[in-house]
Amino acid sequence: MSTTEVVPYEQRIGALTVQDVQAQVNLIQHVLREVMQKDQHYGVIPGTGTKPTLLKAGAEKLCLTFRLDPQYESTERYEGAHLTVKSKCVLYHITSGQRFGSGEGSCSTRESKYAYRTGARKCPNCGAEAIIKGREEYGGGWLCFAKKGGCGAKFLEKDEAITGQFVGRVPNEDLADQYNTVLKMANKRSLVAAVLNATAASDIFTQDIEDMPQFVPASEPVKAKEVSQEKPFINAAEDRDMVLTALCKDAGKSVKFVLNQAGVASVADLTAQDYNDACESMRKRIARAKDTAKELAEGAI
Repeated sequence: MSTTEVVPYEQRIGALTVQDVQAQVNLIQHVLREVMQKDQHYGVIPGTGTKPTLLKAGAEKLCLTFRLDPQYESTERYEGAHLTVKSKCVLYHITSGQRFGSGEGSCSTRESKYAYRTGARKCPNCGAEAIIKGREEYGGGWLCFAKKGGCGAKFLEKDEAITGQFVGRVPNEDLADQYNTVLKMANKRSLVAAVLNATAASDIFTQDIEDMPQFVPASEPVKAKEVSQEKPFINAAEDRDMVLTALCKDAGKSVKFVLNQAGVASVADLTAQDYNDACESMRKRIARAKDTAKELAEGAI
């Protein structure tokens, strides 16, 4: 007499068990707690809710955890000088070679942070974008700052050759310089999407949105200041923006306030020293505010 063995449904379709799903969730949360660092692998972007945003470095850590190999396919579309890149990231399991999941992302030079730049005043003599406001103790006026590649020429306070120049947001005439950045950004976005899809981590993280156009403020004119010749801070610009924006918000200040003090147009233009000083200053403001609030609560003042 033969017997018919009953095979559970999840085994017949090759599904994960409840225990397997719970183990995967636990593994991601364990990596989040023990390995990942806030503002480096993930972070909460002001104005986007409380769920942590998965950054590129965090997506790479999850790829390492699950032994996933990202492979990219991209298509390019040109509209005049503008480039749009659409990227598809497919994740393969390194050990077995099986396809694990995929995600898509795109990036374009039409996005505001690539399509525009902050127009700077040019020297009428040498053409360098090196005009700064002269210090009052040296007679004021305007100076073509040699440390910014200028010729050292001086101009009067009301010289229309200087004051008549437009220094607001202007179209970026060097779009080709952004092509490689746009490709990398499209691949980054597709990687994060693929990792969230493949690991089912969307209940823990949200998409990497801090670099998307609607969360990038338009460039605004800033006051001129003598600029250090140090090289700009090296870390990824999107992570710098996120960290400094969050600190400024908690400290009751704006990023524009920091940029104006440093005399630069964007966080990416800050030197390592200026960036670190700005972050430290915001942290001190936050600490002082917390101490004051605690003393008020305790009736000390």
